[in-house]
Formats: sequence, structure tokens, C-alpha cells
Amino acid sequence: MEETLTAVLPLPEDYGGRRRSSIERRVQQILELVEGKNNLLVLMHNDPDPDAIASARALEELLRIHAPATGVTLGHGGIIGRAENRTMADEIVPHKVRISQRAAAAEMSVYDGVMLVDTQPVAANHLLWSTDYPGEEVLVAIDHHPPRRSQLRAKVHDVRPDVGASSTLLCEYLAVAEVPIDRRLATALFYGIKSDTMGLSRQTSALDIWAYSTLRHLVETDLLNRIEHVQVPRTYFRSISDALANTTIYTVSMPSAVDEEDEEEAEEAEEILEEDETDGYRSDLERFDLDIIALSRMLAPGSPGPPTGLEDGGEDADGGDEESEEETERAGDIAVSLLFDMPRPDMAAEVADLLMRMENVAWVVCLGIFQDQGVMSVRASDSNAKAGRLVRIIAGRNGSAGGHNTMAGGRIHLPDKTPAERIAELHALVPRFLKELGAGNDMGVALLEAE
Repeated sequence: MEETLTAVLPLPEDYGGRRRSSIERRVQQILELVEGKNNLLVLMHNDPDPDAIASARALEELLRIHAPATGVTLGHGGIIGRAENRTMADEIVPHKVRISQRAAAAEMSVYDGVMLVDTQPVAANHLLWSTDYPGEEVLVAIDHHPPRRSQLRAKVHDVRPDVGASSTLLCEYLAVAEVPIDRRLATALFYGIKSDTMGLSRQTSALDIWAYSTLRHLVETDLLNRIEHVQVPRTYFRSISDALANTTIYTVSMPSAVDEEDEEEAEEAEEILEEDETDGYRSDLERFDLDIIALSRMLAPGSPGPPTGLEDGGEDADGGDEESEEETERAGDIAVSLLFDMPRPDMAAEVADLLMRMENVAWVVCLGIFQDQGVMSVRASDSNAKAGRLVRIIAGRNGSAGGHNTMAGGRIHLPDKTPAERIAELHALVPRFLKELGAGNDMGVALLEAE
């Protein structure tokens, strides 16, 4: 067993004073909000992944050091099903509690404050969504997922979609607050960042690179190996076999509707940038992140290559005489997998990650049924693919969805449907996805029959 060590994470050399002051103010706000609270709930989303687990544990440690009189409980609804995630949760947060979604309102009444990590008040993937808990009374929300257009904000609302993982934001909080962390927490944060950014190859900022590089010197290698290489039962392979047998490959034959400009989303993104600028993030981050973000995008799998120019916080500028953006984004096939009844809700995401490794696949869509919900998991190879927008289009008003450009997920609620009707609803989603992705007329070829 490796020696137990603790260390305060050193801030980046280029970390600006204004930016540090902004984080210090946020930490101070959090400490003022929890003063006098006896039983806080740090709430993860319903089916916590490594990023959510690590973020919750990091916030708990921040409060343990700076607000030791405050009782803190880590909680979630749903199921931690994926073997790696379950092993990490058992190792890092064995004291977590699972709160029943049916009895959430009653069970949560014992807490005198709620903090959200890796999700936001307006999202539909946490327990507050199924209760009457007022979103504006959420004390803290720390997240990296793109926000929806909404006035609903936590009292301390730190949402930065440029950053690849919520664990990265918590590393920044711990470093500024000078909270020493041990190897187990360092390992959790490292794996949270690694899993959400695919080892810094997806949705990566300079802040992610700083946290990842700093943490890797503190990782408990045996613990990381137990998490990443956990053994799985035979039933897992049967589920994978069934998923592959029900996977069809489609060819894109026309422009994708997902890539059409969405004026509302553009306005929302502009509002987000304006809010960040007033908090002192944007001006410091531009100087700190610009070159690294450009490099990480250039190296990411599926990237169209080096950007021709960078403007306004690192977005690719229009123009250039290389292959057109439309031609680059259209390259590749679509893999659609039907999982039908799933033993756990995150099985769709696991299959999507596996299929994304297939040659010449630009999009993966995995659809399954868990209890009374249709589950959608989408992956894309192109860094500008707008997977989150695609899933929101499909979910519409009958479900919930969210995500990033290259990965997204959603649920469609089917409470009054019979098992046969739920399967029919699942099949009905396929042509809708194909139409949005530009393969509406393609008949498809079964994966296991394809050449």
C-alpha cells in the first residue's frame, strides 16, 4: 500500500490575481451560506459518474476543512451501475446515501441546505426535479455542462461549459482555498477528469490540463488500477453481445439538420460569456487558455485539424481554403444500437462509448428502456457536432436531455405505456435520429453482417 500523503495543489503559474480573487469570493460565499446549517446535502445527479463522485467528495472535503461544524451528506437518486463507477463510489464515497426518487420529498426534508455538483437546478437529472424543492434555494451549483436558457440559478452558481469536468472546477476551489488533499481524493479527481475528457482529448481547457497534470503525481496507482480494470460478470458480456446484435450502420446521404444555426442557442451562449466576463473569468481565461485549447482541439480524435484562426475566446474563425467544414463534419457513418430492456440506465452510455471506437463512425446513438423511461445516449467524433442539441431536439417536451458537442444523453418518460408500447416508442426514435443526422432514406446494414 502506498504511503499516505497530503498536498495542497499549486495553482498554475499564469493564474491571474483577479481570477484568484473571484474564486476566493465564491469560497467565502459558500462558507457564509453554510454557517449555521446542521445537515447539508451535497447532491449528485441521479446516476453518478466518476466526475460527479469526485466532485462531491472534493466539496465535502472543502467543507470539512473550512466549515468543520457543518454536517455533510453525499447523496444521489438512481443507480450507480457501470462497474468502474460502482467500484470508484465504493472506494471513494462508501458513506454516500441513495435517496429513493419516489420518497425524495420526504427523505430530503431532513436537510437544511442542498448543494449540486456536476448538474444544475434547471436540469432534470437530479432528485430536486421530482420534488417541490425551490431551485432558487439551492445553495451551490458547480457544473461544466452547457446551461439551458433559464433564470433559475443557485445562490452560488458556477457553471463553465468551456471546462471539461466539474472535478477540474473543484480542483481550482481546493487549490485557492489551500485545502490539502490525500492520494485517494487526488485519484478520484484525476479519474473524474480523465473519464469526462477522454484523457484530455475531448472538451478540454487549459484548466483541465493543469488539474490533470498536477494530480497525476499524486495518484494512488493501485487504486486507479482497481477502478479502471475492475472485473465484470458474465451477464455483462451477454448484454454487450445483445447490443452488438441489435446495432445497425447507416450512411449519411444529406446535410444534417443539427448543424443548422440556432439563433436562440447563440444568444444564450453570448449571455453566458457576458456573465463570466463580469465575474472576471473571461479576460483571465483568454490569456491563459487560448493556445492550449487550440492545441487540444487540434489533437482530439475526429478533429478537422489545426484551426485557421482564433477569435473571441478560442472559437475557430470562419474562412480558410482547406476542406470545407460541411465536408469534414459529414464524413463517417451512424451506428444505432437498440438495447431494449436494460439492467441499469448507464448501459446505453457504456455501449455508446464502445461503438465510438469503430472505424469511420461519426455518430453513435444508443437507445434502451429502463423501468418506465426511454434512455438515449449519443456520441460524436467531431468536436463541433452539437450532440447535446440533437438529444434536446429528440427529447422535446416529453423528456429531458443535455450534454456537450461530442457526448449527450436524455430520457423520455413513458409512465403509462405497456412493455410492448415502450419498445414501439424506442423503434420510433430511430427514424427521427436518422432524419436529423441526414440519413433518413438509408436502410442500414446490420453491424454483424457488415463487411
